[in-house]
Amino acid sequence: MNTRFAVVVALSLVASSASAQIYKTVDANGNVVYTDIAPIERSGQPPPQEVNVQPINSYEPPSNQQSSTPSNSGPSTTPSYYAQLDVVSPTEDETIRDNAGNVQIEVAISPPLRSDHRLLLVLDGNPTDVEAVNGVFEISNVDRGTHTAGARAVDRLGNVLIESAPTTFNLMRVSIDSAPTPTPHASP
Repeated sequence: MNTRFAVVVALSLVASSASAQIYKTVDANGNVVYTDIAPIERSGQPPPQEVNVQPINSYEPPSNQQSSTPSNSGPSTTPSYYAQLDVVSPTEDETIRDNAGNVQIEVAISPPLRSDHRLLLVLDGNPTDVEAVNGVFEISNVDRGTHTAGARAVDRLGNVLIESAPTTFNLMRVSIDSAPTPTPHASP
C-alpha cells in the first residue's frame, strides 16, 4: 500500500511541476536531487541550478466532422474504401462499329469490389441502373454518335463511394436511307 502511495505522490509532483520551475541540487552524499521547491543555501554545497524543461510532446487529432445526412446525388467527399475506378474499354475517343448498337464498357476498380457494393453505369452524364457483371457493362440499342461512359461504385443505400472519369466513344451504325428521288424539271 505504501508503494502505491509513493507512486501517486511522485506522479502528482511530476504533473504539478510541468508548469513550475525545476531545480537540480547535489546533496552532501553526492546524490542528484530534482525538485520544484527552491532549495535553501547550505554551506559547503554547490548552489542550486535552474533546469529548463522542454515542453512535452502532445497530439490533438483532427475533429471528426461527418455529414449527418447521407447524399446519393453526387460523389462522396469522405475518404472511400476504393482507391481507383477507371473505364478501360472503350479507350478515349475509340470508334465502335456495331449495327445493333451493342456496346461493352469495361471498368477496373481497386481494391476489388466488395460483395455489398455495386458498379452502376453513367451514360452521357446520366446515372443508370445498369449494373456491371465482373466489371463489364453490356448495353444494347445505343444510338449512333458520340457518347460518354463512366461508372460509380455505390453501397447498399445507394451512396456513391467513388466515380470514374468519363471516357468518350463513337458508335457507328449503318443507316439505310432511301436514295433521294430526283425532282422533275419542267420542260419548255
